[in-house]
Amino acid sequence: MIYSNDDPMAIYAMESERTGDYGDYDDQYEICPVCGACKPEFYYMDEDEECIGCSECVYKTEFLF
Repeated sequence: MIYSNDDPMAIYAMESERTGDYGDYDDQYEICPVCGACKPEFYYMDEDEECIGCSECVYKTEFLF
C-alpha cells in the first residue's frame, strides 16, 4: 500500500515492514487448540463445529494405522 509522507500510518507501515511485525501480538488467537501451531493455513471442524485439528497436525493418508 502506498502512503503519503504526511500520513501517520506511513511510519507504522515502514516499521512493520522493517521489523517483520516483531512484537505484533494481534494474531495471538490464531493458534490451533489441538497442537498449538501458530497461524496454521486452515482448520478442520467436525459436525458439531468443534476444531479437530489444523493443517499442521492433521494430514491425509491412504492407510489406516
